[in-house]
Amino acid sequence: MGSLTEKKLSATKKMITDALRYVKSYNGPSRIWFAYQDSLSEGCRRLSAIVSGLPVGVQTTEVLVDLLLRLDKKISGSGVDDSDGTVGDFMVETVDVLKEYAKLDAECIKAFDKLKNRNTSFGWEETLINKHV
Repeated sequence: MGSLTEKKLSATKKMITDALRYVKSYNGPSRIWFAYQDSLSEGCRRLSAIVSGLPVGVQTTEVLVDLLLRLDKKISGSGVDDSDGTVGDFMVETVDVLKEYAKLDAECIKAFDKLKNRNTSFGWEETLINKHV
């Protein structure tokens, strides 16, 4: 439990942005499809490492909610082809992490307010909102 210093928070957000560069749109020929999937996997591996190192708290809950919204935007409107489910699986795992955060620190639930009245691609926000309204 805890929070990040401004410097650590800024560094964490930068690492997330760097990892998200691997989660990019696909518009190439089928011969490079597997390289594209490897890029998605690499991005999700990097994001998983970041998430696992975060302390439980409202601040980090907000960071993870923002990350999920960014990923949702990439999948729904930026041409990311997640047909193998790599990014979707990461998102489900992150939602599970957020549920655990809420169990450990009820203050984390406040960060879920940002999800109210939003419709995401896969409805992942519903389990966070409905469970904790």
